[in-house]
Amino acid sequence: MNLALIGCGALFDDIAAHWSLLGAGGELHLLRLPHTDAAAQDTAALLARFEPAHTRIFAAVDTQAINHARLDVYAKARLLGFKAVSLRHPAATVAPGAQVGENCWIGAGAVVAHGAHIGRNTIVGDMARIEANAKLGANGWIGAGASVGAGAELGQNCLIGRDVRLGAGLRLGRHCVIDVPGAYTESLADGTFIDPLFPQAVRIYGAA
Repeated sequence: MNLALIGCGALFDDIAAHWSLLGAGGELHLLRLPHTDAAAQDTAALLARFEPAHTRIFAAVDTQAINHARLDVYAKARLLGFKAVSLRHPAATVAPGAQVGENCWIGAGAVVAHGAHIGRNTIVGDMARIEANAKLGANGWIGAGASVGAGAELGQNCLIGRDVRLGAGLRLGRHCVIDVPGAYTESLADGTFIDPLFPQAVRIYGAA
């Protein structure tokens, strides 16, 4: 089975450069997006010459609008009938009892523990840790060195930045962003974000 790698940015370049080490087999086709402004439209054009029955895809977008652009690529490819694969760095560790959805990337040195569940189209960065029985919703992003505590649950479209540590049993709603390094032990409602401009939790109006 061939793989069409679609995207741009560091993740796209890293997978392309180390394809032989990923152990995925098959022929790799590099479909580089010129930008992310029209990701869905460009994806349809790039895949026009491929047959869904003989090709799998991986949406590798980690530049601006990381979640939305990656979702646009993934969703368009799925609508066209293509199935996606998940990839992991050879230095990553995924326990046998963990569940990883399609179009997920597990970075170098990352650890996904037994019972953890990672929703589709999610990136787990280098050296990140997903502890036992943690649940990550679809279309997520876990930054390098971040950790998700045992039994914690994250809703869809959450972005967890570099070196953010989420405590055990914590609950994050959908569309939450935490991009200030440190330890967090309080649950957050849908649409809550914490970043350098708003170090105290702020909730997007109407996010419920």
